[in-house]
Amino acid sequence: MLSYIYYNNQKSSDLDLIIEKTPEIPSSKIKYKTIEIDGGETLTQIVGFEDIPFKFDFAYFAEPEEYMMKKSRIDNWLLNSIGNYLIYSLDEFTAYKVKQISIDNTTTTSRILRHFSVTFLCQGSKYMANGLKPIELANGATINNFGSYESKPLVKIYGSGNITFSIGSKSFTINNVSSYVSVDSEIKECYKDSTNKGRDMTGDWPILPIGLNTISWTGNITKVEITPRWRCY
Repeated sequence: MLSYIYYNNQKSSDLDLIIEKTPEIPSSKIKYKTIEIDGGETLTQIVGFEDIPFKFDFAYFAEPEEYMMKKSRIDNWLLNSIGNYLIYSLDEFTAYKVKQISIDNTTTTSRILRHFSVTFLCQGSKYMANGLKPIELANGATINNFGSYESKPLVKIYGSGNITFSIGSKSFTINNVSSYVSVDSEIKECYKDSTNKGRDMTGDWPILPIGLNTISWTGNITKVEITPRWRCY
């Protein structure tokens, strides 16, 4: 079976694209900071991740009269939405969050065979694909971060009134909840649909450290869904 990428809710094979050669799988690039301490010793801390490029070489067949239509369809698929997750079929357990896309010029090596390359500039920390789906949790439940780095989840809370939500010893409070509210710790936003609820929120943005985390809450909450976004190197 030919390999493919999954991006913007579609497989590259659905567009009749062929990955010409197995790409180089990028490794996470960690940013470090060195701190001097007493006695001439130093400490090294992780302060973030550098962006990583992920390049694919594609080919497809197109008769001269259909070439521009096919090219437009491919460009629309790739450029329609930035910020989605990219999954490569030969590394299906890992997802990459795309920040930028660069499409090289298309070349033709026969009357109908077209070639082009795409470079996805991705966030430096990778994601575990199974952590990108929401999980429904009960009050007092535990959730295990078995990734290699703390994660910044998306929490959707259904309920009403004033609620307090806790992960371990860290918590936040949201007032005036009506039906539901979402808290996204990656982009540090609290919202309901297009309405900003940041003024109604106080406390810590939710973080899931490595290992077991106890989830609890108080207030009139009927359901909680967490998209954990497990991260890995």
